[in-house]
Amino acid sequence: MKKFLLIIAAIAILFFLTSTPKIFVGTEKQTVAVVDAEENFPLTISFIHSVQKTPVIEELEFRGGEFVLLRTKYKSQGVGLPFDAADGKFYRDGEWFVVDEMNRRFKNLELRTGKGTQLKIFLNGREFKLYEKFPRGTKIFVKTF
Repeated sequence: MKKFLLIIAAIAILFFLTSTPKIFVGTEKQTVAVVDAEENFPLTISFIHSVQKTPVIEELEFRGGEFVLLRTKYKSQGVGLPFDAADGKFYRDGEWFVVDEMNRRFKNLELRTGKGTQLKIFLNGREFKLYEKFPRGTKIFVKTF
């Protein structure tokens, strides 16, 4: 019996160590999505800026066990938006301001739904309208396990 339990434990540990990490999106009480977190897995966050009232898009990738903010795109400059050369490569693309090559690393992300912010996350080609799913002020976690 002990040998059987040891074999099961060894298989479980092996499975855990070799399985692909997962990205979890949700609250402490509710899961929105769980997806495989393969290297360079893309994740996009979209929202309406609370002060400027214009769209912001943040493009990230999952790399080396962390989320890496690659670029931020927005339609109007102002408070709380990156603009300095130290933030990355800044340029204009049509009606968008873009800060590229940001390479900011985050172990986990915490987001909040807000009044009129229309917070959305895009994973695996799917759009999750968090602002429709949760009341204003809800903390949303994006983390790996």
